[in-house]
Amino acid sequence: MYNESGKEFKNMTVIELMDLKVSSFSKTDRRIYEQIKKFPHQFAYNSISEITEKGNLSKAALSRFAKKLGFSGYMEFQYQFCQELKENSISENKVNNADVYSGLLHEVVKTVTPEDLAFIAEKIRNSRRVVIFGTNLSRMAAEVLNISLQFETNVISSLSQNDVPPVHFDSRDLYIFFSAIAGSSHQNLLKELNRNDSGKPYLILITTNSKHPLRHHFDSVFALPSVSLAAGSSIVFSDSFAFMMFNDLLVSYMKNTERGISETPEKENTADMK
Repeated sequence: MYNESGKEFKNMTVIELMDLKVSSFSKTDRRIYEQIKKFPHQFAYNSISEITEKGNLSKAALSRFAKKLGFSGYMEFQYQFCQELKENSISENKVNNADVYSGLLHEVVKTVTPEDLAFIAEKIRNSRRVVIFGTNLSRMAAEVLNISLQFETNVISSLSQNDVPPVHFDSRDLYIFFSAIAGSSHQNLLKELNRNDSGKPYLILITTNSKHPLRHHFDSVFALPSVSLAAGSSIVFSDSFAFMMFNDLLVSYMKNTERGISETPEKENTADMK
């Protein structure tokens, strides 16, 4: 498209072109311009017949308006306008997702208290062995925590394979479960572990579901924020992000306190949520 001097309008959107030309618009052109600004999706997606009927406009008026902007006709104008609206929508979704993830990470930081971190760190350091469980989207968090604990002095950790615990376990062991919503795959294992109260490991659940159906099987439960079930949310990996942020907080705390571990009161044995 070119202006009167033959200079090409580079990188200008339809809205920018209209704003540039608005001073030269006739009364009819200005009415079309104002309606497009007010109802952009109608002019981008509806048929010409629907647009003329709803806007009380003529097809000839729409065609003249489009040609004043440098298009061959309204069909070309509408195609270009439609593409720009789609691109803007994709861009806005990306920004919104980034904002949601950023907000989620901040919420995790506010939710997990120093007392929580101190308690879990002490449990890890004082346990004979730490076994970490996680399936599906929770698996990555379990793997990352296990790798991180390999660098801790005097901490023996392992990653459970297919929810199978070590053959021999007792009350000196610590089992940490990452489970986002229901954890149905852990149900049989938890029932088996809880059959032997005197020799079962200490069980910790890290979840993004404050009403996790298996929470009563655990000695301690830590609920993280989540946006997975938010109405209209397009976020897919919020639970994974929350778990990874939790891991970062825990590992950072353990590194910072590695040379001087402060004593933390023993947490009460409870199945209630924090």
